[in-house]
Amino acid sequence: MNDKAGVLIDRREMLRVKIKSLTAEAKIIRREEKRTGGQLRGELHRHRIIDVRSESRISVLAYGFIKGRKLEQMEARSERAPNWKRVRELCKKYGPVNFEVPECAREKEIAPVA
Repeated sequence: MNDKAGVLIDRREMLRVKIKSLTAEAKIIRREEKRTGGQLRGELHRHRIIDVRSESRISVLAYGFIKGRKLEQMEARSERAPNWKRVRELCKKYGPVNFEVPECAREKEIAPVA
């Protein structure tokens, strides 16, 4: 995104393209799953469900944070926490230079399990 003078503010359009590409990838994999069988079908399914779906979720969260949205506006509730480290990486890569990462995506102290 550019300001009125044409100076680059952030790269959210690139992140939007990434989200569209991940959506297309999921559709292509789903189509190929129907065509194949056996072990390959299972591997394609796992790749779509685990890798592509989680990266898509992370990308959408980062895009929303860059646009100024809160987590509650993007996800009412979820079973699992996303990979916050990856969300921060995408916010840093595609967001403004001085972008402040939201509190929910910051490093958290993890208490040791007894």
